[in-house]
Amino acid sequence: MTHFPKFPEFRPIELSDRGPVEAIFQSLQPEVSEFCFTNLFMYKHVHDYRVSELHKNLILYARSYQGEYYFFPPIGEDKIPETLEAQMDFMQEMDEMPVVQLAGREFIERYVKDNPKYKYTLSHDDSDYVYRTAELISLSGRKFHDKKNLLNRFLRKNSPEYRRLTKELVPQAKDLVDRWCQEKCIASAPSTFGETEATMHALDHLGELGTVGGVVLIDGVVEALALGEMLNEHMAVVHVEKANQEYTGLYQFISSEFLRREFPHVEFVNREQDLGEPNLRKSKQSYNPVRMVEKFRVWPRE
Repeated sequence: MTHFPKFPEFRPIELSDRGPVEAIFQSLQPEVSEFCFTNLFMYKHVHDYRVSELHKNLILYARSYQGEYYFFPPIGEDKIPETLEAQMDFMQEMDEMPVVQLAGREFIERYVKDNPKYKYTLSHDDSDYVYRTAELISLSGRKFHDKKNLLNRFLRKNSPEYRRLTKELVPQAKDLVDRWCQEKCIASAPSTFGETEATMHALDHLGELGTVGGVVLIDGVVEALALGEMLNEHMAVVHVEKANQEYTGLYQFISSEFLRREFPHVEFVNREQDLGEPNLRKSKQSYNPVRMVEKFRVWPRE
């Protein structure tokens, strides 16, 4: 791997990195939602993502919503313990708290659990929700009774038109995102502003990323938006889902219809994390996830 600067040199992630990064992720078949080039690129300004390489491993350096820097776990399969130690040493030299975040369960089991150098803890706020795609499409059965009622009520009152997102529809999609932020973005939840900026960035580069988008038009106006793609061979990931809340049941419609149109044969869908926001957590739990993709925080024991 010679595409990236050698550690400890870094540079911002760029669109030209898509091929090399996707090749690495494809070989690993990850379940963590951040292990996806689109996610990295759309949030590049929000989290100040920077890239490097060490021992043929991809190194990702990032900044949290609270302004704290952290590393992703080393992404690759060569000299992972040595790479992890180099990351921790780098942060100590920079007078930062040495920490790796977004480490999956497999990484913990292989490299951290029995290593006396490190401590780790589960990060509930960062863990991803995984659902059966077929269940979210059909919304059938008792456990989805309320969701199906909202969907049916929406369909009785409206005549929605689903369309694949094209560049011609991007201005309307961006208008929807702007309207969503005017209602939802608040200083106490900086992720709402970050999500808005990231979505706008993804829309600006529609066609250059691996995403597929869908919109719902009501009376000719885009009132709902979804962006997603394949995360691994068996799992899709939904990066963005927004709707005009004035239409009760529209969220249920875009969620179901987007998956039915774009990912009908995919077994699972990762709908990302709740970031510890109570309303978002309640919403994600209400769709009956089948499991969580656990993510961990790792730091030196001493």
